[in-house]
Amino acid sequence: MTNQNQKFTDYLLEKYADDFKLATQHEFLKQSGEGSIDSEVLKEWLKQDYLFAYEGGIKYTASLLSKLSLSPSQTHIRPFPASDLVPILGWSATNLLRETDWFLSVATEHGLNVFDEQPRERDTDKYGLLGEYSPITRGYIDYLQVIGALGGIEEGMICLWASEKIYNSAWIYAKTHIQSNPSSNETQKALIKFCDNWTTPEFTEFVERCENAMNKFDIELGSELAERVEKAFKTILWYEQRFWPDVKAH
Repeated sequence: MTNQNQKFTDYLLEKYADDFKLATQHEFLKQSGEGSIDSEVLKEWLKQDYLFAYEGGIKYTASLLSKLSLSPSQTHIRPFPASDLVPILGWSATNLLRETDWFLSVATEHGLNVFDEQPRERDTDKYGLLGEYSPITRGYIDYLQVIGALGGIEEGMICLWASEKIYNSAWIYAKTHIQSNPSSNETQKALIKFCDNWTTPEFTEFVERCENAMNKFDIELGSELAERVEKAFKTILWYEQRFWPDVKAH
């Protein structure tokens, strides 16, 4: 580990505190909390988030599960990391499926139709060769697929924890900007539901479980493993900072 008093995840959060703030206190989040974000900007972000979670997230958790040895050891029937990570990854995949369906239904309920009724292939006119994926979404998914295929379980779990930690922290920040007397605006009604859903105690507890599992790995600063894991963490920060749409401050 880093030392007797510091967890590896704390080391990363402290070292990259400024970058973490950029990823979790974006103007898009502020305006989302206020309910002042343009509905078209929100719809586009919801589409990209859906594509990322449904294609990237579910497959990624499956790739991490495939890395785990489930064979009993001489001293434990279910040794670490499988004992911790199987329930974490199982919950993650199930929740991603539930959540992607849920936020599409909430969006539709409030007039934020994420996917047009016309054939989705026509989005090629908007995004070019990537179809309906933005360059950041496509690159982020591809990066996770590389880690899922070629990275170690430590790199894999740091990516999962970091992305979920950032997402949870970001919407906690957005929630602090919810107005005390919200209007009847449909976009704002949807955003209140999104903020509540992405800041639930259950989700926050899941992030903490990922963090606790991450800190059980024997990662020493200066080691080749620590460098690989830190590089993965920095890459997640880079993508998360750019996943939020560019919006002008009010």
